[in-house]
Amino acid sequence: MFSDFISIDTAFILKKAGILAGAALVAFGTSTAVFAETLTVWDDHDSESRAAVMTELNANFQKAHPDVKLDHTVRDFQDLNLTLKLAVSSGDGPVVTKVNQGAGAMGAMVKENLLVPVDPYLKKYGWDKNQSDSLLARDRWSSKGEFGVGETYGISSLAEIVGLYYNEKVLKAAGVELPIKNFDDFLAALDKVKAAGTAPLTIGTAKGHLALHMLAGIAQAHIDASDRKALDDLIYGRGGTWNTPGNLESVKLVQKWAENGYFFDGYQGISGDDAVQLFVAGQGAFLISGTWYFGEMQNNPDIHFMPIPAPAGIKHPLSVGGVDLAWAITSLAKNDRMKDLAGEYINYMVSKEASVTWVHAGYLPATPVPEDAAVKASPLLKEGISMWKSLNDNNALGHYPDWASPTMLKTFDENTPLLLAGKQTPEELIGKLDADYAAYMKGK
Repeated sequence: MFSDFISIDTAFILKKAGILAGAALVAFGTSTAVFAETLTVWDDHDSESRAAVMTELNANFQKAHPDVKLDHTVRDFQDLNLTLKLAVSSGDGPVVTKVNQGAGAMGAMVKENLLVPVDPYLKKYGWDKNQSDSLLARDRWSSKGEFGVGETYGISSLAEIVGLYYNEKVLKAAGVELPIKNFDDFLAALDKVKAAGTAPLTIGTAKGHLALHMLAGIAQAHIDASDRKALDDLIYGRGGTWNTPGNLESVKLVQKWAENGYFFDGYQGISGDDAVQLFVAGQGAFLISGTWYFGEMQNNPDIHFMPIPAPAGIKHPLSVGGVDLAWAITSLAKNDRMKDLAGEYINYMVSKEASVTWVHAGYLPATPVPEDAAVKASPLLKEGISMWKSLNDNNALGHYPDWASPTMLKTFDENTPLLLAGKQTPEELIGKLDADYAAYMKGK
């Protein structure tokens, strides 16, 4: 189409030369000029099943917006975290992107005016009617750098819970009775599986964050929702310490598991994604990770999902999680037209129509699925939906610990391998986390 190839400057010239423009348009059989917009989008949906969902959703958006060209790039979590801020700063990044909540990514970009508040679109499209205020608060930053308050800079498509995957077939073969009701039952199950000659816990630490999620998941399962203020204060940058009895005991326990052969052999040399594939193949009884693996996990009907069991006396234990990386608009949206297009794209990505697509693929959407939608959730997804409802009802959604400071994820990633290898004590790890946090609080 002729109009696809003319620039704005050329269009201006043709407009001035009315007869020439008319002749040119008639010659190409076109009655009106349509100028295509390019919308550059980055996301982190790098698994095969999640990428397939995004291909479908992007095709739907493209069909509804034939004048818009989507320039879509998929990056894994680590690559996105490392490159996003620099790319936007240099003017070579996306207009719409997924961005990790917390001080390290979203907070840093807000501070440098690299993200655009989405509150106008939140009001326009009624996002607050589909997602709770406590979820949206995880995308808020004030002009003073306060986390959890102020303007809203993103919204997410998927709900996320870090929990306990278990293989029912493997557990029954080891003589483990189900259901697992509390933390002592869980510890006893690990011992039985190990005695039966199977790796109790599947994990990979060469790439990914399974160790971080394991440590945080166990520690936060020891916190009752009624006693969550200290954790909230720590994550939202209001002060606190990692040196708590729950954190220290959890770190000691995980190091003990590493020392005594509770992890899959060779775990230091494989990535988290590789560990998941081994678990799906039946090699391991338990894996601690999040609902973002539902698409892969549903391929094995023996795999189920539950909260990390709590010790006695904890009525409503916290579960690490909340939502996946937020959809956000960057400062590269230079005018209202581009901002509105970006807002429209994000609105579709968090729409009820999109939530149905995610459910069909086996994933847990943050936006509720319409009651009249003809969807058939997998047994695994039904377990996740039930957990999501219970956690929200009881204010028991915990936090990702790396949100606490811009460098906290790096501090975890550098030190957890040392802990598991026995080259660092639990006290030293906690000390590193506290030093990181103290430096951040001092520089705020």
